[in-house]
Amino acid sequence: MGRGDGGKGRPGPRLTGSWIVREILGRALLPHHVVRWIRRRRMHRRVPTVHSDAQLRLYNRMLPGDFLHYGYFEDPEVAPERIGFDDLRRAQLRYAEKLAALIDRPDRPVLDAGSGMGGMLGLLRSTGHDVTGLTPDRFQIDHIRSTYPGIPVLHCRFEDLAGDRFRDKFRAHFGTIIHSESLQYMQPEGVFAVLGQIPGSNWQWIVADYFRRGDGEGRRAPRRDSVNNRSGWRLEDFRARLRESGFEIVHEEDITAHVLPTLGFARLLADRIGVPALDFAHDKMRAKTPALHYVVERVAERVREAAVRSASVLDPATFAAEKQYLIMSIRRR
Repeated sequence: MGRGDGGKGRPGPRLTGSWIVREILGRALLPHHVVRWIRRRRMHRRVPTVHSDAQLRLYNRMLPGDFLHYGYFEDPEVAPERIGFDDLRRAQLRYAEKLAALIDRPDRPVLDAGSGMGGMLGLLRSTGHDVTGLTPDRFQIDHIRSTYPGIPVLHCRFEDLAGDRFRDKFRAHFGTIIHSESLQYMQPEGVFAVLGQIPGSNWQWIVADYFRRGDGEGRRAPRRDSVNNRSGWRLEDFRARLRESGFEIVHEEDITAHVLPTLGFARLLADRIGVPALDFAHDKMRAKTPALHYVVERVAERVREAAVRSASVLDPATFAAEKQYLIMSIRRR
């Protein structure tokens, strides 16, 4: 089998700088290629995703427990160098068990709003709960249906439950709604619009997520959001919306310190494996295929800069200063 044959048993073109330039320009400019990339662009816009499929596949191969959340380390002082993938998997399971323990109506169905790869669904079903998942991501749904057959999954955003399509089935059906690291991706107006349609007070809302700190939250917050502090709802705004919507927090636990080891471990991997691997690939390309290196040199530099910025977001000290990770059990008054 020749190099570059695509697995068809015949030799392909040599990987030379001139071939690479022709290939790139051809796919960018030739009419039939232009039609194809426009079609793919439109398809990408029509299909909602929370994370890219490639990223989810990577997580699932690295962490086979089907959890995507930070996890809960009992020892918040554990050094990143002492953490392994098995430790992280156990921390993620421990986190899920903490949420499951908060369910106070085990006889009523549970909605996991933002199911990810289905780890929480599998845990809840194994402990006897009637569970339903929810995710707008088709890859996640396919994975859940193949890994946890029989668990129903709603293919939509949580905010879509306010519409006519789901309203009759949703109203008064679930005794517990769980948002585990999914609230940060949703719009507050849409979330509270859905919750406002659920009648009565005989149900609970479990929220486990990080929030941006602000005035009056126990620590001095930065005047303006830093690059690291742009994700997550503002905590003071969330509390205000709860009060305005007639909700009260019946249980609250600050687990910020217990999720920081996950960030420390991820930062260690980025600093010692991720960025060095990019540098190695860049140096290898420059030595072996200088023409290709010239074509992609600026792009490679930007990729490295983006990787370094992403690694900086994983800094535990910055996270602790700007965010607060809370587990809450909430009810309507």
